[in-house]
Amino acid sequence: MNFTVRDCRDDDLPALRELFLAARRATFTWEPPLRFRLEDCDDLTTGERIWVAAATAGDAPLGFAAVWEADAFLHHLFVHPDHQGQGVGSALLAAATAPLLAPATLKCLEANRRARRFYLHHGWEVTGNGNGPDGAWLLMREGHHTPWAGGA
Repeated sequence: MNFTVRDCRDDDLPALRELFLAARRATFTWEPPLRFRLEDCDDLTTGERIWVAAATAGDAPLGFAAVWEADAFLHHLFVHPDHQGQGVGSALLAAATAPLLAPATLKCLEANRRARRFYLHHGWEVTGNGNGPDGAWLLMREGHHTPWAGGA
């Protein structure tokens, strides 16, 4: 599959809202599906830099990553269920963390075993844990970080 990773544009937002909703409902199967709303995307990414993986044919978003750059915190990385396992998540992870000046961190729900395997496969390390409203989580840190020297 051919795709590019780029900064989010305003015209991406309607499709990203749908993708966020679909991916969360497919991923967090232990939660009631109606817990997730279309508006969650805007509410949960405010102030974050959003990277989009888009299909070169038609520019349709396949996935996105949202980073709170001030803290080098990867807040979200979601790939549409129809495009998982095709390198989209790996490309988003690389693009979203490369510009950061420090190793990135994230919280991964313990129940999200697929995500945990994904990050461990990419060299991330578990550095702590805790509990929150969504359940038990693991604090993970990027294992090898090379700050990006280029522009956006």
